Amino acid sequence: MLNSKLNLATTSLRRTTAVGLSALVMTVGLGAAPSAAADVSAAATCTHPSWSNKDAGEDDLRAGLETAPIRTGPNSGCGVVGVARWTDHVYLHCFAFNSSGNSWSHVQAVSIYDGKEVIGWIWDSNLRDHGSVKEC
Repeated sequence: MLNSKLNLATTSLRRTTAVGLSALVMTVGLGAAPSAAADVSAAATCTHPSWSNKDAGEDDLRAGLETAPIRTGPNSGCGVVGVARWTDHVYLHCFAFNSSGNSWSHVQAVSIYDGKEVIGWIWDSNLRDHGSVKEC
């Protein structure tokens, strides 16, 4: 009986540790675009897939972000064309996966203040509802 309770306590501690570590990785890891190590090879793999406006949806930046980069292609190594702000309307066009398996949405971010538009690719993890549901 004591052995059984010790095994349960050990299992519970492992789960708690795993959940805690997972939460830490999610909190720290999702705060930025895919890793800097990926950025080194990303410049060489910056692609510009074709896209069209297949999605009538709209999204917002995820909680805690004031801005997020909009890029020329679906990769953190692609050039930045502008930013989406937390107050912008982010209109979704479609999504694509990059060579690292990360999903990115092609979007049009429109300022609610001056109507300025930025069009390009945004990492779906920077969006509250994780971007477009229509593949490019």
